[in-house]
Amino acid sequence: MTRHDERFVRYLESKEAVDDRALHRPTLSTLVDELSDRAEARPGEPLRVVSVGAGTGSMCRRLLSWGVFDAYDDIKYIMIDRRSGMSDQASAAFAEWSHGAGWEASPTVDGFQIERHGRRVALTYVTGDLFDATVEIPQAIDLVVAHAVLDVLPLQRALDALVTRLTDGGLFYAPITFDGRTAFRPTHNADNEVLDAFHETMGDDNASGPETGSNLLSALPQADASIVSAGGSDWVVTPPYDDGERFFISRILQFVEESVSAHGGVGETTLRGWLDTRHKQLEAEELSYVAHNLDVLAKLD
Repeated sequence: MTRHDERFVRYLESKEAVDDRALHRPTLSTLVDELSDRAEARPGEPLRVVSVGAGTGSMCRRLLSWGVFDAYDDIKYIMIDRRSGMSDQASAAFAEWSHGAGWEASPTVDGFQIERHGRRVALTYVTGDLFDATVEIPQAIDLVVAHAVLDVLPLQRALDALVTRLTDGGLFYAPITFDGRTAFRPTHNADNEVLDAFHETMGDDNASGPETGSNLLSALPQADASIVSAGGSDWVVTPPYDDGERFFISRILQFVEESVSAHGGVGETTLRGWLDTRHKQLEAEELSYVAHNLDVLAKLD
């Protein structure tokens, strides 16, 4: 794994706690209720899940830890991520987590599985682009999890690839979906110029754009999936930081730098001045960061 990939893994790890407090709890509770109703209606059937942009599998571990899947004793969970080497990171993370949580982990032909008290979770990792990986996705999926990923995919194409795989009454859960606002405080006179340019980099043929969260509220019904719950899941990080939060904000600043530099629209002097100020404020524990996200849960009609 390259140094760049190692830093990305560290970013994923650093944002786990930020995600934990950001997730919209009423939408998560609705997901629990919907899954429980589904288990009662289809006793003995496994829960079949596909997670897009799965990274190290943090969302799967979170949903298991928080009891979201407690209505099921048999879960088949497919994780898809385009980054090579991420499957090894996920395997290591699950091995460490499962040991601490009392699950027994063992390898399988196409992944690994964890078991505890008669409950079994079969985990399969698929490395590749979502649209290339669809051949690996069964036609009958009960739940799609698209965690913090839809804004970097062409939305309609992604929904076409995923919603069509859902069973009748299947669920589409899109937590931490970016929705158009990034803010740093204290204010800086170049904020509008830099952050507007940053948002503009999100809207091309291969990405849904900065208002993906709001757009889901109409795009999912157009794909025959009714919204059953939605709510804000903002990332908010303020001083004092722990080491993970400090690294998380530093990576956000790097994402802004890389995106704006690559696409232009902001003078080098202006961008450099803004970044220098923000890094100094971060070092001095004076910088706050907010990103507006939405959690959306929909159900196939």
